[in-house]
Amino acid sequence: MSQVSLSTAPPTSCTMEKHSTFEPLSGNVVGNSKSDLGISPKSEQPQALEDEVIVVSEEELHKRILPWLCLTYLVMRIDVNNISNAAILNEEQGDDIKTQLQLTAQNWAWAIACFYYPYGFLEPISTMFIKSTTPSFWIGRIMVTWGIIVCCIAAVQNYAGLISTRVLLGAAEAGYYPGVIYYLAFWFKPEELALRVAVFYSFGQVSGFVGGFLAFAVSFANGVLPGWRWLFIIEGIPAILMGITTFFILPDFPQTAKFLHHRERDVIIQRLSSGAPSKMAKTWDKDQVLRLFADPTFWTFSATWFCHAIGGFGLSYVLPTVIYDLGFTTTALSNVLSMPPSLATFVLLNVLGWLVQMRKWNPYWVAIGLEIVNITCYVLLLTVDVVVVRYLALLVSTATAGSVYPILWPNRVKAAHGTTAAGIAIGITNAVAQFSGILGPQVFLSVYGPTYKVSFLVCVGLLAGAVHDAGMGFRQREAGGMKGRRGEQKNDDGPREKASL
Repeated sequence: MSQVSLSTAPPTSCTMEKHSTFEPLSGNVVGNSKSDLGISPKSEQPQALEDEVIVVSEEELHKRILPWLCLTYLVMRIDVNNISNAAILNEEQGDDIKTQLQLTAQNWAWAIACFYYPYGFLEPISTMFIKSTTPSFWIGRIMVTWGIIVCCIAAVQNYAGLISTRVLLGAAEAGYYPGVIYYLAFWFKPEELALRVAVFYSFGQVSGFVGGFLAFAVSFANGVLPGWRWLFIIEGIPAILMGITTFFILPDFPQTAKFLHHRERDVIIQRLSSGAPSKMAKTWDKDQVLRLFADPTFWTFSATWFCHAIGGFGLSYVLPTVIYDLGFTTTALSNVLSMPPSLATFVLLNVLGWLVQMRKWNPYWVAIGLEIVNITCYVLLLTVDVVVVRYLALLVSTATAGSVYPILWPNRVKAAHGTTAAGIAIGITNAVAQFSGILGPQVFLSVYGPTYKVSFLVCVGLLAGAVHDAGMGFRQREAGGMKGRRGEQKNDDGPREKASL
């Protein structure tokens, strides 16, 4: 295809190339015939055609937004999950964090869980700051503060210091993930989010692979400083540097994106559904919040997120310890064996995201199928004693558990109408997911090892609840209870504005 540019402006780096694969962004604005373009006979001159046709490039948006968000999420999840790798680092030498800080099993469970109390409580508030400030500032601020605090964990000397820094870390990181989902809703329609959220989320799952490798490598640096202290220092510095960079390179909103012409901004804004969040709308609307809480889908999504958080995700926070208790010889090998489940999640999630968005697979049926597979794996872990089989069951269950949320997130976004409602719904829903870190370590206390039969029984019951709740969500959508067909809904923020105005 040939390149098209505005005749009224000199060629810039903003000039876009028309791609036939990017039909969603062009919508009714760009077509393949004169009737599609709405061109009158008078406007058939080539120069007039250049003045009228603005083609927004999907590749340009992806290049500006998604790669950087994926990298920052990878670093964020490494910093969140490094506590599980540190749990057994250099345990054979007596230089592990539990021994040096004299932590009991209950102390350790609280050290993990305390992060999620401020993290979950502050998520709805922090998510709304994406709109009231700017995404580049708020996401960058989150990264810089969490990187500093992660480095400070390397200096703790006792249980009180560990609890204090973990609580501060939870407060600092609150709002990052729901903020990114909210941010993407300013740029893309919910129907276009399945693959994008899957790719973004899958990088968080790769954090287990990268974190396991780093923990394995750092275990050999045990010396002047214990290996676990080096681990927090090495994993905290990148967050600080990337947070500072985010201030300058992340575009904020379509209305203010400097790499777009004003007509290209119009294309992005006008193609969004009427209930999509908008920079021009007011940040807080009480009526939207009241309608959100009255919507039955709000409670269905919250119940699904809660049951899956503990039943599916709780295991991930103690995975290296559970693998070690299966009977593998060294803690270093256990950290290495925590890497394949993360890689399996990355592959499965991207495949499912592509199938949901490109092949129109029903996300609810996909989520229910994943939960059933997860339950099957837990039944195997309850009944089979062969170590290899138990490890493979852990691998599959980790991959399926890590794929449920991103598959359902576009429907969660679609069910909220208006800028305030979308931000609050995304923030609260993700806050509910933090019960995975609050109760998950309690379910998988080491006192239940090495078989963890009580733990897996609890998870089976919760996952059965998640299947029921996802089924209810599907029925609500089919019955019209989900008000996610925004094209048929009243715009809660008022008329959709044009960027050029």
